[in-house]
Amino acid sequence: MNSAITQKDRAAQMPNAAAAVKMVEVFGFKVPTSTYYVHRGHAWAVLEETGQVRVGMDDFSQKILGPAEAIEFPVVGREYYQDHVCLALIRQGHKAKVLAPVDGIVQEINARVQEQPTLVHDDPYGEGWLFRLKPTNLSRNLDSLYSGEIVANWIDQESHRLLGLMESTVGVTLPSGGSIVDDVYGHFPDLGWRRLVQEFFLRDLTKTWKKRS
Repeated sequence: MNSAITQKDRAAQMPNAAAAVKMVEVFGFKVPTSTYYVHRGHAWAVLEETGQVRVGMDDFSQKILGPAEAIEFPVVGREYYQDHVCLALIRQGHKAKVLAPVDGIVQEINARVQEQPTLVHDDPYGEGWLFRLKPTNLSRNLDSLYSGEIVANWIDQESHRLLGLMESTVGVTLPSGGSIVDDVYGHFPDLGWRRLVQEFFLRDLTKTWKKRS
């Protein structure tokens, strides 16, 4: 990346939430190939016209874990950093920690989701967004996120990893041209909640942080 491109310039190039969103399906998962930037921990980031970034979870994450019963939101006014835990989805006493897709100071949480956590599962790219933040390191952060057709290719890889896990653990195979069932954990609890979370959500977990210049 050209070092002369500033964070402001890079942010200006990032499609915003008002842009038309293109979606494709990969093994039954809805995948955005425009507007959304997706983190390897399956959170997404969208730049809004105000300059804030809206954050949510992708459809892949929701079809794996199923509907959350509660959410531990980030604290408004606190700064969180990319690859660090910023929130958690809770179901049946199990907790799935989620990594922040970008650095930023939380400005708002979604009150509707706070009252109705299943919105994250039912409408992950719309009403089920989780919080808004003021980005503090957007230019660098975007380099670590997937966008465009790359998101679809990556979800294809993630789907094959999931299918391999399902086949080896519970003996389930997918018919040719089939879709992965919604609520994978609910249908196949023997896969293990912790195993699914570690494998698909926390692979990039950073426990120590040094500000990126």
